[in-house]
Amino acid sequence: MSTDGFGIGVVGCGFITRERHLPSVGYLPGVHVAGLQNRTRSTADTVADACREEGWGDPTVADSVAGLVADPAVDGLWVTSPNFTRVDVIDEAVDALEDGATLRGIAMEKPVARNLAEATRILDRVASVGVPHAYLENWPHEPDISGMRELLWSRGREAGRPYLARSQAEHAGPHSAWFWDGEKQGGGALTDMLCHALAGNEVLLSDPATDTADTTADNASDPNADPDAGLTPVSVTADTETLKWGREEYAEALREEHGVDYETNPADDYARATVRYEDAEGTPLVSEATGSWCYVGSGVRRTIELLGPEYSGQVLSDEASSSVFLSDAVGDGEGWAEKQNATSGRTPIAAADVVTGGFVAENRDAVDSFRAGENGALDLTDGYRVLRTCMAAYMSAEEGREVVLADADLEGYTPPPARR
Repeated sequence: MSTDGFGIGVVGCGFITRERHLPSVGYLPGVHVAGLQNRTRSTADTVADACREEGWGDPTVADSVAGLVADPAVDGLWVTSPNFTRVDVIDEAVDALEDGATLRGIAMEKPVARNLAEATRILDRVASVGVPHAYLENWPHEPDISGMRELLWSRGREAGRPYLARSQAEHAGPHSAWFWDGEKQGGGALTDMLCHALAGNEVLLSDPATDTADTTADNASDPNADPDAGLTPVSVTADTETLKWGREEYAEALREEHGVDYETNPADDYARATVRYEDAEGTPLVSEATGSWCYVGSGVRRTIELLGPEYSGQVLSDEASSSVFLSDAVGDGEGWAEKQNATSGRTPIAAADVVTGGFVAENRDAVDSFRAGENGALDLTDGYRVLRTCMAAYMSAEEGREVVLADADLEGYTPPPARR
């Protein structure tokens, strides 16, 4: 481990790393990028150069995950690599720890894995070495969302706890080919988009007073049980559909650009799920989540709402505070905003997205927790529970019925888009 600040080692140098996690380091005093590892080394080399230019650190580029974990400058491992690599990455990292390497923590970008069997293996292996862990889900850390939650719970508590959380998120489709591949990704828009919304809704419905529960690495929790005893998930109903990208002209575009065939092997590009909870008194609570890859517009459109007996709150992110307009005469370049699917017309300016999008806060939480020898505010068991809800949603959509979580056998379940 390093003695000079906190060194982050990152596995995976894709968009979320380059544009969100690494820039957030610039906002975290005493934190630097110490090492990188990527399946394509040249990409890691390029990202390492960017880190030096931006002043985020002077990272080494490792040839393997084991080499990155063994680097004494690396204090925490951030796993942001594609979903289909997650088990192999954790296996190699834990093997290195068992061989004598040391880490202060392991943080994993959402989702934890493609299915519950993989997630269980990951949790078991991380638990076997007693290393603190964090689940990198940015929505609950966004200042607007966390601020709404704190205000409504504190001012509305006398009236009663909130009973309905709604979230909608949609954009034009993923930026990397593996996201479109149901087998590699583990699903479609449901696992990509609703894992955000479902996690965010559950946090909104959870009492902030429970956020101070024991989060030490030695506090082994049952991944099938909710850490907040006052919020128990009961059942899930869901629908999925391929609305846009299975159409002939769009399927052809995907074949040409990403090498996937949505006419014969589609993944869902639309999903809706309703999760029913009960509080400690058995009072019903509801989470509604909708997501799609079908939105045609400027960037990402989201609506997040929390409703209670005498109050409500809403966060809207479909309108940026700043934007530009380019005519067709100059609009033939690449878009520069996340999920922007046009290069002319109105384009949002993504100023300080790493702050407003919650990435600075989630990474600060992970670093501070690891320094204290604790799990993050969200840890890998939270990631398991979110994934369990996603699997229940896929099962509900496939079988056309409500899935009762207490009765469902989800450990061996694979969503239809991931079956090949």
